[in-house]
Amino acid sequence: MTDATPHDHPGPDGQDLRVLAVALHDLARGVRLAQGDAAGLPPLPPTEFEVMRYVDAHPGSSVGGVAAALDLRQSNVSAAVRGLADRGLVERRSDADDRRVTRLHPTPLARQRRDPVERAWATTLGEALATLDPADAATIRAAAGPLARLAARARG
Repeated sequence: MTDATPHDHPGPDGQDLRVLAVALHDLARGVRLAQGDAAGLPPLPPTEFEVMRYVDAHPGSSVGGVAAALDLRQSNVSAAVRGLADRGLVERRSDADDRRVTRLHPTPLARQRRDPVERAWATTLGEALATLDPADAATIRAAAGPLARLAARARG
């Protein structure tokens, strides 16, 4: 999967950051690919799932706000919202102060859909961690908080 090897060393050229970036990318892809089968649900397109997760965490967001936060085109978010609304995962409501603005809200079904997928991600990750040296697995588990904070900052 990655070009990283145990012999890659940090260096002044940022090679260590490249190795980390590639490893995180490959790890995220591997975990995402395992989600559908593990959760026992038909997979959502990746953009729809990301929009659903964002709306669940930020109820009342507008399409433009979601697009800006996820660095997506507004037309792509609009298409994702249509698909999510058709599946009963997102509700569109007019803004009380400006009827021209639509606010997005998660439905209870969205949470029911999100939770098993995220549990499946954790299961996939746990199974992979179990195959590592225990010290490496412990180091990775200890990095969960800092990596979550890094991910939030990397997004802008």
